[in-house]
Amino acid sequence: MNLKRAKSKVLEFLGHDIGEAHPIQHLKESLPDLAIFGGMIRDLNLGAMESFRSDIDLVSTASAEEIYLQIREYLPVRNRFGGFRFFFLGRPYDIWSLEDTWAAREGYVTVSRIEDLCKTTFFTVDAALFNVKDESFYAADFCRRSIEARVLDINLVQNPFPEKMALKAVDLSIRSGLKMSYELCEFVLSNRASRGCDNFYWDCLKVHVENSPGCLFEFHRQLSLNFEGVDIGD
Repeated sequence: MNLKRAKSKVLEFLGHDIGEAHPIQHLKESLPDLAIFGGMIRDLNLGAMESFRSDIDLVSTASAEEIYLQIREYLPVRNRFGGFRFFFLGRPYDIWSLEDTWAAREGYVTVSRIEDLCKTTFFTVDAALFNVKDESFYAADFCRRSIEARVLDINLVQNPFPEKMALKAVDLSIRSGLKMSYELCEFVLSNRASRGCDNFYWDCLKVHVENSPGCLFEFHRQLSLNFEGVDIGD
């Protein structure tokens, strides 16, 4: 994983969207250590940027009160995890104070600087961010290794929605052509969703866990998943 190339990709993507009136430009100037993370950064690094149509996740070391003062003109609403959601030109943006991110608030990780955000992700491939303030790209070492090996693995197992993470793991592994670690296979099976996925995939996963302990899982057959009505996020 080349950090310089990753940074260039982020700037290229933002260059299509961001002008002086864009909220990210405004927040860059008014908040400390503003970072983009989540699905946008992951899909960019996995080479799936063309399919990214979701919300953009932002985090700042500023307090929630300071963030609200800077985004109130966009009519934000508080989301269920303590952050704020607002819209600009039809695209949703979610922004949190670093101290209010779920894993930090629940005491699973300690955060003091923006790079600590990478401790809070469920997937290893999500542990990367773009610091808008100084236009630097940061990825944890284990994140770089996962992306280079194209292996989906667990970073922080604690999560408020394990069934949703199980669904997302299946979706990501197929959509981005990623192998799954044995630990993630076990997690997916133990948190199997009751709807939304083809049983053949799950049967293959179960056989793999039973017969190949400790080994990576790779699904070869082209599979069509139906996620209609299932919110798996970005």
